[in-house]
Amino acid sequence: MKDSALFESLSREILGSPVFGQCKNFMQHGKVSVYAHSLSVSRMSFTMAEGIAGLDLRSLVRAALLHDFFLYDWHVPEKMWSLHGWTHPVTAARNARTYFHVSDKEFSLIRTHMWPFTLLHPPAYREGWILCFADKVCSAIETLFRR
Repeated sequence: MKDSALFESLSREILGSPVFGQCKNFMQHGKVSVYAHSLSVSRMSFTMAEGIAGLDLRSLVRAALLHDFFLYDWHVPEKMWSLHGWTHPVTAARNARTYFHVSDKEFSLIRTHMWPFTLLHPPAYREGWILCFADKVCSAIETLFRR
């Protein structure tokens, strides 16, 4: 990450929010919390996008932080065997809009981050493809290496 000061300024509102802080209480992959996962995805997305002209870095960073903002433990039996993989992008996007008043573009980035798992909802923006890829890479690393 070349411009860490820019990343910090773009992420400050969300990272400083008590409601986003609740994500520290929910595990995502192995021993990695939703908070830590989301921060990793946001940093990777920002790093991937830094050298690409014309990208909306603000929307990308905010959406990456909020892409798994579902605010529940999906590992409990009643959620683990549910449709969490398909439904959590909608829940996260709605929560993001409720707590952070995200733009339509940010809503779309969050909503489509699980493609191709959510086959009918591919990313509509270049930033969405970056978020989708960064999420898959971070998830694979967290799952395979339990970090």
